[in-house]
Amino acid sequence: MPTFAFRGVTVHYLDYGQGEPVLLLHAGASSGRQWQKIGGFLQDRCRLVAPDLLGFGDTPSWPGPDALSHDHQADLAATLLRTVCDGAVHVVGHSYGGSTAVRLIAAAPERVKRLVLIEPNLVPLLREAGDIEIFDEYRRFAEGFMEDASAGRDEAAWESFIDLRNGAGTWRAMPDKVRGRFLGLTQQTVDGFKSNLSNPATLADCRAIAVPTLIVCGGNTTRPERRITEILAKTISCCRYEIIPDAEHMSPLTHPAEVASLILDHLAPPTYEA
Repeated sequence: MPTFAFRGVTVHYLDYGQGEPVLLLHAGASSGRQWQKIGGFLQDRCRLVAPDLLGFGDTPSWPGPDALSHDHQADLAATLLRTVCDGAVHVVGHSYGGSTAVRLIAAAPERVKRLVLIEPNLVPLLREAGDIEIFDEYRRFAEGFMEDASAGRDEAAWESFIDLRNGAGTWRAMPDKVRGRFLGLTQQTVDGFKSNLSNPATLADCRAIAVPTLIVCGGNTTRPERRITEILAKTISCCRYEIIPDAEHMSPLTHPAEVASLILDHLAPPTYEA
């Protein structure tokens, strides 16, 4: 994997395919390799650039001293873009990476040509929009994970996390090697929850997004993720909203053909009218 230096950290990323460049920002507890299934559908038409964000994959954790934030991850993404290409690129972000994508376009709108957000964890938007009950639902879930992790109950933390995202019994059905990989990402996931809850993105930031935007939601996803996508669809003026009926939160992994088809259709003309 190629690398670049970012604030004293060696960041690893994938860079393959041919065509217009597309920056792919992965979910929490994942890495740039998350996009390999989708990449099989895109690589003949797009140059795919997929970093391992701070603390994930082969990229070391954020060295601090301030707490890791989505702005740090967005700065990493902007640095990568300056490293690999000139001009605006298409940006696709899923979950944690979708939250980073919104901070990237807020900081550097000139670098984003078209935007795809797949269930971004823009949790503070729930509170700002008045959906306090749903915000509290996510907050309790995040705090439960963090409390279990702090008490050394990593297995319980991950079982709740994975089963909520993918259905009851998913964690126990996983091979030991896969569970071990998740258990090794406990602290990074705690940091991710803190970043999600403190994300400074606002409804005004979302209204300012002026590029064609695709919002993707799984029909069987959790209530906070669904509501966030609905808020975004009403707030971003140049927006298209798509639901994958039988998908849950991890649609890029479980429904790669459907997600890839939506992405390819979105990256092609015509633009969507405001």
